[in-house]
Amino acid sequence: MDERGGAASVEMALLWGAVILLILAVVQVALLFFAGQLALTAAQDGLRSGRYYGAESIIATAQRDASDFLSRAAGTTLTDVTVTASVDEGVGLLRVRVEGTGLSLIPGVPLQVSREAVGGLERVVP
Repeated sequence: MDERGGAASVEMALLWGAVILLILAVVQVALLFFAGQLALTAAQDGLRSGRYYGAESIIATAQRDASDFLSRAAGTTLTDVTVTASVDEGVGLLRVRVEGTGLSLIPGVPLQVSREAVGGLERVVP
């Protein structure tokens, strides 16, 4: 007869608790990676549209297109989004930065996401 008195049940409860925590950690990392990819894609989309010669307002076009992409694709995965764009005329670079808060499985723990895309402005040279 086994005299362990329920030790196997306690061991299984501890083991399953650790397994559930591991699964939640993997899901959290995947959500954070996805939010980062959304931010990077939005920054690249804004960069593509803003860098072309003839854009009415480079900065406004870049910010608008990046924000439009996020409104279509991000949902609740990336919230409190800030899109900034700047032009370095001396070098001819457009810089689009997207910052936001990624979805967190732990209540009260904000996960900040920040991605940036940089590219040269297209210019017509005679």
